[in-house]
Amino acid sequence: MPRTILAFNGDLESRLGLYWLVHERGYEVITLSINLGQEIYLEPLGELALELGATAAQVVDRREQFLQEFALPVLQADAVYQARCFLGSALGRYLIARELVRVAREEGCDTVAHSAASKGNDQVRMETALAAQDPTLRVLAPVRLWNLKTHEDKLRYARTRHIPIEDKDTQAGGVTVDRNLWGVSLFLQELTDTWQPPPDDVFVLTRAPEQAPDTPETLTIGFEAGVPNRLNDEPMALLPLVRELNRIGGLHGIGRSDVIEDRLFGIKSRELYEAPAPTLLLAAHRDLQNLVQSREMINLRELMSRRYAELVYMGLWFHDLRQALQTFFQETQRYVTGEVRLKLYKGSYAVQGRRSPHGLYDSRLASQMNVELFDTRWAQGFTSLWALASRLAALQQPPGEL
Repeated sequence: MPRTILAFNGDLESRLGLYWLVHERGYEVITLSINLGQEIYLEPLGELALELGATAAQVVDRREQFLQEFALPVLQADAVYQARCFLGSALGRYLIARELVRVAREEGCDTVAHSAASKGNDQVRMETALAAQDPTLRVLAPVRLWNLKTHEDKLRYARTRHIPIEDKDTQAGGVTVDRNLWGVSLFLQELTDTWQPPPDDVFVLTRAPEQAPDTPETLTIGFEAGVPNRLNDEPMALLPLVRELNRIGGLHGIGRSDVIEDRLFGIKSRELYEAPAPTLLLAAHRDLQNLVQSREMINLRELMSRRYAELVYMGLWFHDLRQALQTFFQETQRYVTGEVRLKLYKGSYAVQGRRSPHGLYDSRLASQMNVELFDTRWAQGFTSLWALASRLAALQQPPGEL
């Protein structure tokens, strides 16, 4: 009997996929369910998998690894895809793919399976990540193999085979929620008009700004060599810090976005995101970097950040270029130590202050009134030299009319 490892999150597609692999294709299936910070109790997924025919079911907690090995590198790279996507869904797929490879090797299995949608980015991310780690693994994707074309087809298949159906499964064109510690991705099948606003009740992490508290809240985030490690002067490990920032930011309506995004295939898609913790951490981290890094470093870092984000979005986490860029960004974090103070109010945030023992800001040099450290004769000489090229060009190539 052939064996496979199935990534199983309990949604309708994964339930149907598990049943289909066992009862239609005769596979012996081991399911793998992973806690990435969905904030739900996952142990029942193991019981459900066994009921549907799995021979074994693993439920593992990988929240620490997700933050340390995937989210933190993205934060240190200031990587945001097309200015609004904090890459949480992509990072989750890479950890799932890595765990599938691990279990496949432990179980001596040459096949893994997933239930990622056949039209989205996730199938590409998952399978590219699997191929990069173990090119010998075969990948099964039931959603590409079965003959269930519509939502009604899936419900009919489930009902005739007594597969458990949840209330949300019966709503055609409903909301697809993908949640982990690095945020929530929401997709509404029926939200086809880009002018139509999304309903407020679809959001799960953030309040609408008008429902946020009327009193602003100020918080201070501390970093040590680019790693967030303090909140309001209290030392805090990364996992509880991110969870608390998701709570506080969500309370104040921080990190909610409605964007038109270019998918991996080049197709434009409307996406709804909630990312309170990444929004606040990135704002603080970027501001602190601007205090401690040179202009040349900042200019190159911003250029590389965009390329890094594109690689992560496009499924290339295990690519040699992404890994090489990571080495660059790790080096840039050497002096990113200090604190940033943020003010949160009704969906907005503002940096109110920053400080670092390695800060390059010197108030004596910044002040135009200070002549003790800055001789005015230097300014005259520098200005003359700086303008020399422009003066020469104007003499030889007079500008046109303005």
